[in-house]
Amino acid sequence: MTIIKNNITQHWDKRHGEILVSILNLFDEENIRYFIIRNYEGLPDRNSSKDVDIIVEPGKIRQAVDILKTIYKENGLIYFYKIQVERGHNCRGMNIKTNMAIHIDLMEGYFSRGSELFSFDELYKETDTYNDFKILNEFYSGLMVFIYKQFGYKNPVLKQKYRDIIYGTYKTYPKFRELISKLVGNKLTNSIFSAIEERDFDKMLQHSNQLSNALSIYALKKNPIQTLRDKTYFYLEKINRVIFSYNKFSRNFSVMAPDGAGKTTFLEALISKLEFYYVDDKNSDRYSVYHFRPRILPNLGAIGKKIGIQKTDEDFTNPHRSKSANTISSLFRISYYWLDYMIGYSYLVRKDVQFDKVSIFDRYSYDFIVDPGRTKLNLPLWVRKLYVECIPHPKIVFYLDADPEVIYKRKQELTLDEIKRQVIEYKKVARSHKRFVTLDANRSTNESADEALKVILDTFTKKL
Repeated sequence: MTIIKNNITQHWDKRHGEILVSILNLFDEENIRYFIIRNYEGLPDRNSSKDVDIIVEPGKIRQAVDILKTIYKENGLIYFYKIQVERGHNCRGMNIKTNMAIHIDLMEGYFSRGSELFSFDELYKETDTYNDFKILNEFYSGLMVFIYKQFGYKNPVLKQKYRDIIYGTYKTYPKFRELISKLVGNKLTNSIFSAIEERDFDKMLQHSNQLSNALSIYALKKNPIQTLRDKTYFYLEKINRVIFSYNKFSRNFSVMAPDGAGKTTFLEALISKLEFYYVDDKNSDRYSVYHFRPRILPNLGAIGKKIGIQKTDEDFTNPHRSKSANTISSLFRISYYWLDYMIGYSYLVRKDVQFDKVSIFDRYSYDFIVDPGRTKLNLPLWVRKLYVECIPHPKIVFYLDADPEVIYKRKQELTLDEIKRQVIEYKKVARSHKRFVTLDANRSTNESADEALKVILDTFTKKL
């Protein structure tokens, strides 16, 4: 169950089940072979997982995605977000008015980094029927958990339920060990299954890199031309996504406001809502929050302390505790921060794109304009504006607009006069940049987060 501050909503109920049944019925009508993998128990009305994974026969994936989108739309879903990872299409549908979100993955075969160990036809022969839809049978489901929760991962992590599935498959099906031996050889198999017998899965995972290498070799030997083609496609797609087209795939925004306006509380509420509508597990680490700047380069204060030219300053309650630097020092400072943004923004956002994460900036370079005292800058406004314009910008900038008196009551780190000054300057900046969205922070946090949520979905998803 996912808890949102103003609602308690399940990720899966009868509404989701009706959508799933409609999709699978159309697959049958259109002669699209498929089968569901893992966590099918309870479907269609109940789902122990946050999503449903469906393997679709090769050559039919576009048709399958079109069917899914049609059913999503017919069931009142308004927003559609699809991300393709290798041969998998992660398809999310959302409607914030009905508090509805669904996540179904359609995959054209069972791949890992371009390697396919078993063809669709081979796996389709190993299916059963459950509540009138096709599922992978118990043995192959356990086998796939063992393989694909390790294959291609540098540091795989196994949830307890997957450990239990692997151990249960080992105890129930003697052919489990035989088949793994066929794939990776007797020596590695003996080491792996010795650990499984002892239920020492941490020890088992110590062999995961060897397992991945052996499985890659097996796939290459089994079908060299197809494997080389698929691996090439996988790496080219990844390079294009992360290197050349990262800005297209990036979901990023920042939040600006004076201290005390409620940025932290707002972000917590907004991320909670995003987790629900994107159907993300709270433990899946899909949201990266960066404070003010990327911090690829260390703080100047930390450098000064290290080389002994600056004293330790631990009065963190006062953001204006330090005196402004002289002009030359200020130019060095803002140039240093500019370099951090130029290098760090690209690096961090590309990294987040690789793992389909949302990049969130709590404050951003606009503080050089509004609050130069925070970074000890003593430079004319036009110089600070010039530097800011030359820095990469988030796609959306939320400005939390609250009455200075309200902000001051919440937090007395700044004087009331300073808060009033900052509010005026933030409004000027917000009016001069189209990417700014002003939110009334005098309302409840939940109302502000709801408005921001709609802006984010309007920006980063498609309308059905």
